[in-house]
Amino acid sequence: MNMPAQSSQQNSIANILTNLREVLLEENALLESGQPHDHQRFVRSKNQILRDLIVCQRTLPPLSELPAVREQFQGVRKLVDRNHFLLRTHVEAMTEITSLLAEAEISEDADGTYSQRSVG
Repeated sequence: MNMPAQSSQQNSIANILTNLREVLLEENALLESGQPHDHQRFVRSKNQILRDLIVCQRTLPPLSELPAVREQFQGVRKLVDRNHFLLRTHVEAMTEITSLLAEAEISEDADGTYSQRSVG
């Protein structure tokens, strides 16, 4: 592979990783703050970045030949790990809340509060 092509591909993958970094930083900040957000927007962005990365990666030499890109991957990896932790924590919290709500509904039904009574 000639140097200009390799440099161009290296720039492409660097741009993709920069985009991923920005998406992860934004999503992580929102998850950490507890602010409501459009989860689907982040899913769509990350899926698009993954597709771009796969396409670009097919023509790249091994990462061992691209030390700058390897370093960038390592930085993004830390953000991905944090994102995974935050998303897992969020899902666990939502599961716990759902269970509490379901238990509350079952106990409400059990005390007859919402049962139909014949008026007569």
